[in-house]
Parts: sequence; structure tokens; C-alpha cells
Amino acid sequence: MCKFRDLRADEIECRVQSAKENGLVLLLYKDARVDMNILDETVGSANWQREHYECKGNLFCRVGINVNAILNSEWEEPRWVFKSDCGTESNTEAQKGEASDSFKRACFNWGIGRELYTAPFTWIDSRDCNIKERKDRNGNISYSCYDKFIVQSITIENKQITALEIYNTTKKCMAFTFGNKKNGQKDKPKEKDKPKEAESLTYENALELALDFGDYKGKTLKEIWKTDVGYINYLLKADDVEQRIKEAISIIHAEIKRANAK
Repeated sequence: MCKFRDLRADEIECRVQSAKENGLVLLLYKDARVDMNILDETVGSANWQREHYECKGNLFCRVGINVNAILNSEWEEPRWVFKSDCGTESNTEAQKGEASDSFKRACFNWGIGRELYTAPFTWIDSRDCNIKERKDRNGNISYSCYDKFIVQSITIENKQITALEIYNTTKKCMAFTFGNKKNGQKDKPKEKDKPKEAESLTYENALELALDFGDYKGKTLKEIWKTDVGYINYLLKADDVEQRIKEAISIIHAEIKRANAK
């Protein structure tokens, strides 16, 4: 009857669902503005409507679409088809949050953003985010994270998420990858495209190479080496760290090993 397009990466939001000492779980969601925009562009702003009502103490929303307009029917009289669902209160502005949630859920019933239900379990390791520990007056420990995460890219096939990349803009690192990208995948650099300075990297300038991301942004490898060797080893193994940094670390490792062998 009415087919809605898949969500774009920039229309999907990320929020922390739960946090532990060793990492956190992210939840992907859409906000009500996305639903409104997709309804407007697909059926036209005059051909959909929403109504809220209460049933057994729960707030429901029903979203109606004028199917005669969508089907280009000869009938001038509108024929409305409705789909509804109930919402839950949010932590802030309970009534407004419940109304918004019921609207989004009703739009799920129409198929808008239904692919989000197929999202993989999104676990972010503590190395890729800033986990904060907090103790209450009774000594109970809880964990939280206030980093900003965005969906860098997403591939959807037949309403199924087949590839996903999530980027931590606070730490400036790729925090989560899933599947294989088919579209927008960057080609591996050709030999002639590789930076010339990487070929002449020496032990001295390897030590002075500074990071432009994460907690050690602006710090040189020499400075980090003195305080956090574990992080250096992580950089060497991480998939999203540029090759030049890995080459510099390898050069430093080799020089230290050579010096110790004397």
C-alpha cells in the first residue's frame, strides 16, 4: 500500500542503554522529527494525521494515511487507514515523552524505521569510550558514559541491517563495526598514494609523532610510552588506527629491543 524508504545514517541516534566497568551497550533509535519528515516526503503533509487517545490508563497514538491519495484513486473523498500503538513515559517530561513515544511506535507499525529492530547487539569496549565510576553515599558503585556517538555508516537490505559503523566523536575513534559495507567503502590506498614521509620515518621522529584523537590527543608517542604502555599496545592492535602510527610504534619497539640486546 505505502512503502517507506530506509533510514539514513544521519537520521539514526545513539544513546547509552547501560554501562559497566569494562564497556557499555548502545541503543539505536529515531526521533519523532524523522517520522514526520519521512511521512511528509512520502505521502505529503496533507495526507497523514496523528491522534492521541487514552485506553486503560495508557496513552496511544494512531497515525492515519489517506490511501486514496497514495494510490492516485479517482475517488476525491479521502479514505483513511490508521495504525496505532501505545507509548511509555520518558525520564524527563513524562507526558510529552509518552506522546512522542506512542507516535514513533505507531510509525514503526507503518514500517518507518522498522529496520532498527534488526540492529546487532552494540557493545562498546571501555577502551573506545570514557566510562565514569560513581559511588553513592552507601558506597554502591555505578557507571556512566557521556560520550557522543554517531552512526558513521549503515547498510540496509530488505529491512535488515547488514553493516554498521558507529563513531565516538568524543574520543575521535571508530567504536563499533558490524558486517561488510557494500556502498561508500573506501578503497585501500595505492602505493603511489601513500604519504612519502611514512617511508622515511625514523626512530627520532617516531617518538615525536603526536596523536590527534582520544584521551592522549596532542601527546607524543614518547610521552605516552612513559605513562601507559598498555595503550601503546592497544594502538598497535586496533583496526581503526592509521597505519603511520602503527609503523611508528613498530619502529620504537624494534629500537628498544635492539638496545636491550646489547
